[in-house]
Amino acid sequence: MRLNTLEKLYQTMRDRAPEITLEESLRLAALKPIQKMLELSAK
Repeated sequence: MRLNTLEKLYQTMRDRAPEITLEESLRLAALKPIQKMLELSAK
């Protein structure tokens, strides 16, 4: 985390790079635990 700076974050958001592409099946499989974590944190 120490290598992340506000400037690097700004450039990433501005340029939308690097772009990460995933297969749809992998994306959907990863979405399930993320949704579960968000549900638990909302309680």
